[in-house]
Amino acid sequence: MDSRVLAIVSRLFHVNAGELTPESGPTTIAAWDSAGHMNLILALEQEFGIQFGDDEVAELISVGAINAALARHSVTS
Repeated sequence: MDSRVLAIVSRLFHVNAGELTPESGPTTIAAWDSAGHMNLILALEQEFGIQFGDDEVAELISVGAINAALARHSVTS
């Protein structure tokens, strides 16, 4: 998993990065609500210098999905 993704998720949702797994998402992180999701997307776009499409944003509902999307955008650690 990309350490920058873990750091962003950890910071935004106040969770320990060491406890995050690819399955971590809104169902396992209480603070990951719709507003938090949009803040996460914005933080990821800024950190990685990319822009996610509208359809893609809706699919980024876990740390694993985020890492897969970044791989599709050819972003590397």
